[in-house]
Amino acid sequence: MSRYSLWLKKYDDKKKTILEDLNRYKKSIQEIQEKLSIEELIFPVSEYEKPTESLNMCFVDGGEGLEELLGCAIYYIRASGLLLHQKKEKFVRDSDLGILRHDENTKERVELLRAIMEIDIAERCILEHAPEYVFLDGSLYVNSSKREVQCPEYEIFRKKFSRLLKLSQERKIHLCGISEDSQSRLLMNHLVSKHDIKFPSFMTDSSMLKFFAGDKKFVTKEFVPESKFQFQNNSHAINFPTVYLQPTRVSNPLRIDVPGWEKKFPEIISLIAALSKGSRWYGYPCPLYLVHLDAKIEKKQSEWNTLQIVHHISRDDPKMYDAIFRKNRRASRPER
Repeated sequence: MSRYSLWLKKYDDKKKTILEDLNRYKKSIQEIQEKLSIEELIFPVSEYEKPTESLNMCFVDGGEGLEELLGCAIYYIRASGLLLHQKKEKFVRDSDLGILRHDENTKERVELLRAIMEIDIAERCILEHAPEYVFLDGSLYVNSSKREVQCPEYEIFRKKFSRLLKLSQERKIHLCGISEDSQSRLLMNHLVSKHDIKFPSFMTDSSMLKFFAGDKKFVTKEFVPESKFQFQNNSHAINFPTVYLQPTRVSNPLRIDVPGWEKKFPEIISLIAALSKGSRWYGYPCPLYLVHLDAKIEKKQSEWNTLQIVHHISRDDPKMYDAIFRKNRRASRPER
């Protein structure tokens, strides 16, 4: 049997099974829907009443690239902060590159280096420009509960994240994390702990909310993930109140969280919805998307930079190039 015939046979066999599984899952979700009070879980989004142009806001995101060679990996990181106030904008930027040895945590170390640079940019914007609001790409809760990695970057990240929280609290700045993560189950875990229900294994928070709410703008009730973050030399523990927001009719939900001391969370939610107007199916604050584009490192860019570094080393020290900076086997594999 040819490989195409094999795929067609598998498709015919599996499509019926998949539909049967989905119908079974649908019945279990409908049973859950009957047990939950959807009206107490999902609410309309309040309109933001102030002109957003009058606010002093900061949006921060970062990008990364990683090229793996025979004996090392070359990383590239970039972070950008976009300041908006009185119809004026200003970018604050930083970037770096370096070499890491291969180990099981290489990718995690690059992610930590990028996160450290993002925090540095946010802190720099706070100290130099004193914004009222700082919006970070990514969840504050996820940053607070990152898996421990045995490397110096992990400890540096924890200290800098703690310092950013302390700085925002002292200066009464509204710090907010906005996550596009569609695989999270934080809300489902919260509901399971409060009600006698069990969600199908394939469900995520986003898919559950799309099933319950459909294509309409909504915000969920506020909930608090269980774990707390110790900061200020472990003398304080905070949690991160969280909601899901679907800012446009055809978008996917965003997860939004703030530190536990934040008093204006409903107002921040309305502001994010207002900033997302015009993004249509994407449903994301437009300034945060602009800073994402500014910080993004394209694959072609990291490949070109790596080529320049490798070319320089091959001319200056051919032996080291041959031992460490040559392409690895996967990159050298012939294509069909």
